[in-house]
Order: sequence, then C-alpha cells, then structure tokens
Amino acid sequence: MLHGPDARLRLIISVLVALLLPIVAQLVRIQVLEHPRYVEEAEQLLRRHYGLPEPPWGVIWDRNGELLVGNTPVYAVGIEVNLITDTLQTARRLAPLVNLSPAELQEKLTLNRDEKSSIYVWRSLAQDVPPAAQEKIAALELPGITFSSGWVRYYAEGELAAHLLGFVNEAGQGAGVQPYYLRFLRGKQVSNQGEVTPFSEPLAEELATARTLPYPGTDLYLTIDRTIQAYVEGELAQAITEYRAASGSILVADPRTGEILALANYPSYEPARYPEYAALDTADIFQNPAISHGYEPGSVFKVVTAAAALDSGRVDLDWSYQDVGRLEYGGVVVRNWNRAAYGQQDLEGALAHSLNVGMATLATRVLGEELFYDYVRAFGFGQPTGVGLAGEVSGMVHLPSDWDWEESFLATNSYGQGIAVTQFQLLSAVSAVANEGTMMRPHVVKKRRYPDGVEVLIPPHQLGQPISPETAATLTELLARVVEREITLAQVPGYRVAGKSGTAQIPGAGGYEQEAVIASFIGFGPLPEPQLLISVKLDRPDVPLAYRWGSYTAAPVFQRVAARLFVLLGIPPDDVRVTAQ
Repeated sequence: MLHGPDARLRLIISVLVALLLPIVAQLVRIQVLEHPRYVEEAEQLLRRHYGLPEPPWGVIWDRNGELLVGNTPVYAVGIEVNLITDTLQTARRLAPLVNLSPAELQEKLTLNRDEKSSIYVWRSLAQDVPPAAQEKIAALELPGITFSSGWVRYYAEGELAAHLLGFVNEAGQGAGVQPYYLRFLRGKQVSNQGEVTPFSEPLAEELATARTLPYPGTDLYLTIDRTIQAYVEGELAQAITEYRAASGSILVADPRTGEILALANYPSYEPARYPEYAALDTADIFQNPAISHGYEPGSVFKVVTAAAALDSGRVDLDWSYQDVGRLEYGGVVVRNWNRAAYGQQDLEGALAHSLNVGMATLATRVLGEELFYDYVRAFGFGQPTGVGLAGEVSGMVHLPSDWDWEESFLATNSYGQGIAVTQFQLLSAVSAVANEGTMMRPHVVKKRRYPDGVEVLIPPHQLGQPISPETAATLTELLARVVEREITLAQVPGYRVAGKSGTAQIPGAGGYEQEAVIASFIGFGPLPEPQLLISVKLDRPDVPLAYRWGSYTAAPVFQRVAARLFVLLGIPPDDVRVTAQ
C-alpha cells in the first residue's frame, strides 16, 4: 500500500515511463535507425515516372500547302471522388458539361463499400472535351477535378478525300494514309521521373525542367491537289446520279511520276465521325474500293493483251485474223460482245470494235500461256502497287502453275474475264503505255517535313518497264484511233487523247449476273506527251441496257474531267502547243 503524495507521484511517473518507453523506442527506430529507409520510400511516393502531355500529330497538307488534316486540343476530365463534399450539387453543376445526366454523374461520384476506406479514388468523367467546355468546368472550381490534355484530328474539308486521308482509332488501326504513315504522323510521347502531386501529375517546376520533352509528329504533304480533288468528287457525284450507279471511283494521276492528283469514291464518309459509322455497322464504308476491291476489268484489259502481243514482236500493225464471231478453247466458247462476226480484222480493228475473239486469238494462238502471263505479271497484276494506303489487296491472277488454273483462263483472261484487279493496278499498268513503256508506282505522299524543318522528298519510283518505248508509242496511237473511231463520247475538244472502255459482267453465285455490269474507261492525254491519266469506274449503272456500256457511261465522265483539268492545269490546246513547238 502506498502512503503519501511522493509515493503516488513516483507510481504515476513509473507508469507513464513504462507506457512511453515503447513509443520512444519506435520513434528512435523510425527517426534514427530506419530514417534512411523511410526517406527513400517517401521519395519513391513523391518521385514517380510521369507522362508529359501528348504531342500534336503531324499535319497533312495538299501538294500546294492547303490544310487537309490538323489537330484540335481536347481534354480528358476526371475527378478525385474522395474530395467531393456535396455529391448531388456537384452532379447537377457538372453533368451538362460532360454529356451525362445528373443521375448518371451522381452514380459515378458515389463511393461503393470497398472504396470508402480508400485514400484515393479517381473517376474518369469524359474524353475529348473541347477547350470551351474545359474552361467552363474549370470555372466551377469544384474540388478534385483533374484535366489531361490531348488532341483529336481536325478535317478542314469534311468528307473531302475521305478514303485517302482516313483515320486512326485508339488501337492504332484505321484506313487511308494515316495508319500507313502512323510512325511519322504520331509524335513521340515520353515520360520523366520527378515529383508528382497526390494525383500523380507532375509539379509545374518538374515540367519546366523536364530533361526529355515530347516530339511532335511529322507533317505530310500529299500529291493531291485540293481543287482538283473537290472538282473530281463533284463530277463523280453527278455521274452516280445521272447513271443511277450504286457506287463508283475516279482516279487522276500524272503518268510521268505516278503522283495521284485526285482519288474520289462514292459513297464516302466523314473521317472525323468514324466512331458513329462503326457503331452503325457500316464499317465497310471505310474501305477504299480503288485499292481494296478486286473486280473483273473487262475490255480495258485488252490494252494489256495488245501490249504483250506488240512488245513480243509476234505481231505488228500488218497482223490480221479472220473474225468468225467465236473461238473455242479449253472447253469454253469465246464470243464477241454482240455475238457478231467481223471478218478480216487487224489489231486496230480488234481494239476499236473491242473484239473478245481477237484478244483470245492473240493470247492462245500468238502468245501462249507462258508469255502471256509473263506480261500480266510484268504489268503488276497479282501484287499490290505499294501506293501507300492501308488496306491494299493483291487482286487475283490464276497462273498456269496454280492448282486451280484451267486452260480456258488463257482465252478469257485476255479480255478481262476470270481475273480480278484493283483500279490502282490498272492505273499503274496503263501508266506504262502513257509513259514510254515505264510503269510508275502510284503514290500519294509528295514529301515529309519534320518538326525541325527538315524536308524529305518522296521521289517517283519506277516499278519496271514491261514494254519498250516503241511499243508504248504504237499502242498509244492505236488507242487514240480507238477514241476517234468508236468512243466519240470520250473525245476532248481541242485535245487528242487515247483510251479504252470496258463493260464487265459481275460474277455471282452460280455464274454471272444477268444485267448488272461495271462500266469503266481509262484514258490519258493530251498527246503526244500525256500529263494526265484518268480512270473512271461506275458500278451497276441503272440505265437502259443499250446504254450501260462503258463507252456510254464512263467515257463521258472521262471527257468532262479531262477537259476541265486540262484548263485547270494550264495545258494549252493541241494547236497552240504545236504552233509553239
């Protein structure tokens, strides 16, 4: 038993000392013995790897420096839920600015049972918020709001050149030129290590002294001319309406370089709204039919057969055959388009009258399978052109070495049946005829400009020389006479042009469709030094049967486009050029 105040005091002190000793021991351990470890852990919490703002993507321009695709700043909005004091009021004020109903937002701002014990709970509220909305959100001065900046693509001309420009989705996939050149267009996003806020965002002084900065994307200057592109798209839309076609495409190129001046497809879409099209299950509209759809070219392929026959030296302009209106080969009977016999015909007559029997005669009796398919491959069929757009296919050419090749293919392929090509492959092949025998790779990028101002030109690339300059000159003259003799609707007043029409049947289940066709025309000019190569394709024109031919539908479109572009490009008429020379 304790007596007196001193004894009680000593007892109290002893108890306090006993209680405080473990605490003091812990403090000594933390503050002295393990101080370095806790300092290191604290620094690890404060100093983390953080991402710097996403750099802007490269801008896309036309050949003359007109803006096609740029960048618009946007923000991702989030909120640190633990800092909210009034969930209902916050939801009411913020909901209209993040495209949510107050009820939806309130649900996002409500902590669940597991989160209530957490120190930090963050929610994403909205992506791609425009600057005006971001400023309004910031002006609310709500606790816990966070912003991270980014960019979305801005298309200066809406639908213009949609299939060429394309888009890139969040997964880095898409269509057009952008996914193909993604490694150039997308800037280099970097991370640094430094002090961060409780929300893992870098402090302002860290951003100011960051050792590694984001690198903006590389600009692309395309080969297309914005003015020409807009005009060609308008002409295509008019042709679709006039001939009630289901779809169509027009390509315009410089045969001397392979540069694409215009690429128009119908139907089209708005690249900036690609998520809406994807949600509506219309993703096939993203495909560029000029590179991704193989089709039977029909009579335009007769240009290739005639080129092979001339270049091989096995025929010349004196060659002729007796056209009896039919030719049997490999178990198949080949007939002319109108089932008529044309009697004695030379090569010009076979091309001018577009005689299937004439072309099959050249392939089967003059060239033979090995030589014919050597030329087909030399012209680039069965392989991508390398135009520089995502989604290009190879087409389909059955070769004699293939297990599924049939002897009859030699006859039918000669006039463009039983073979699948893309419009770009055909454009590339005919460029050899227009360019003294040299086939140029079609391309859509003229140069790259890096953020430091360095420019890299993309030079024209030769794919090969399938025919000699002499063959090209002879065939050009024949194709010019074809236009003058038989395809008068393709004639351009004041300018001599060369070309060939085609009307191809469409294969379906169990054979060819009865009345549906693909009408086309490919031509170049002005002669003798062509500066433009134009390919027109109209799918399923719905006009009277007698007028569904390429010479009645696609040829007039070629004529209008060529006539207008000769003027736009400042190419004088033939008589002026000849006089000047």
